[in-house]
Amino acid sequence: MLDDIMTEYGLGPNGAMILASDLMVNYLDDIKEEIDDLNPDWVFVDTAGQLELFAFRETGPLIASSLGIGDVQRAVSFLFDSNLVLRPNGFISTLLLAASVQFRFRKISQMNLLAKCDLLDEDQIDMIVDWSQDFQALEDSTNERESGLIRELSILLSDVFIQMGSTAELIPCTIKEEKGLDLIFGYLQRIFDSDESRFY
Repeated sequence: MLDDIMTEYGLGPNGAMILASDLMVNYLDDIKEEIDDLNPDWVFVDTAGQLELFAFRETGPLIASSLGIGDVQRAVSFLFDSNLVLRPNGFISTLLLAASVQFRFRKISQMNLLAKCDLLDEDQIDMIVDWSQDFQALEDSTNERESGLIRELSILLSDVFIQMGSTAELIPCTIKEEKGLDLIFGYLQRIFDSDESRFY
């Protein structure tokens, strides 16, 4: 389909991906009908990983809000790259992106996932999760591990998060070991305020 869009509109791969994301709005009724025909308990929609293709286009929040019929509840998940967030400045950069996505999809609950945590050891996972829950710990780590302008900017940004309060909980997960799937399920149950499930 991407090749067709490139040919029809005379676009390169990046432009065609952006246009494909925008054109998806034209097929929302078809997508909703296909989902409804399956009658699923849960639906997970994987979107383009590049934020500018979905989260930062006007169509992204529209699509996310439109999927589902009737009382269907929705949530957005944001993936924290486990390798990128090992340093305070990488964690803060990712936290800014997550906060930006949370702001863009402000009418939909968000959960933050520390993806591919099987690439990290338990101490690294604990450190990253601690940073997500205790911004003072993040600022302390920034003071210890960063230097120069990066240190100063990181401290300023961590101060912003301290003043804002908490962001969505960070859930470590990996599909390889199915680690965190129970936490994701529990978090979704809390978001949806549902204590009725055929899964427990």
